[in-house]
Amino acid sequence: MLATEKWLRKNQNLSKKFDESLINIVSEELLASAISTINPDGIAALVEISAIPNYQFNRKDDFVLVLDRIQDPGNMGNLFRTALAAGVNAIFLAGGAHPLGQKVLRASSGAVFHMPFLRFDGIEEEILNSLLKSLSELSNAGFNIFSTSSHNESSKKPSKPYWEVDWSRRTALILGNEGQGIHKKIQEAFNETITIPHSEIVESLNVACVAVPLLLERKRVAYISK
Repeated sequence: MLATEKWLRKNQNLSKKFDESLINIVSEELLASAISTINPDGIAALVEISAIPNYQFNRKDDFVLVLDRIQDPGNMGNLFRTALAAGVNAIFLAGGAHPLGQKVLRASSGAVFHMPFLRFDGIEEEILNSLLKSLSELSNAGFNIFSTSSHNESSKKPSKPYWEVDWSRRTALILGNEGQGIHKKIQEAFNETITIPHSEIVESLNVACVAVPLLLERKRVAYISK
């Protein structure tokens, strides 16, 4: 762990939680030269991969987020952060930006260290087959599988506004690639599609923006049902 004296003074309560033997006090110039961040906060650390939570299905799980080929690291990090705020149990990743990439970690504000995820790698066909198998297992376990689509997207499948969905049930929500949306094979495998109605002037919404009302709607429903 590298930290500047300024950061340690500013964050005394937090720094007391660290093992002092792990902290190396360095100058701001040395810290800036050691990492890729343009304006470092004042601390950096190496973290064991084992510290990242592994995904293991739990029978109590009732909310899974599925991300199909999300490419932008900023979007990926924000999706992890929103998922953590919304009480998501786990994230399934069909390729895309890696959660342990530096830009994703920064954009997530540490959420990656708290959110279990399962990433499917390989060629596109292998990724799709592995994801579809996992989604089928969730469906068999009683999960509703919801795809998302643009409000203006032409589709043979009827779609519901997100507020008409029964969010109290076990749910797996699928969000798609920034340019291509959800893969056709995934859309064909599951019948229910939800959308966020919006002005026709805008063709589609940013995937990280879409996630906020959809994921937090479940929190809202749980709150008003108390």
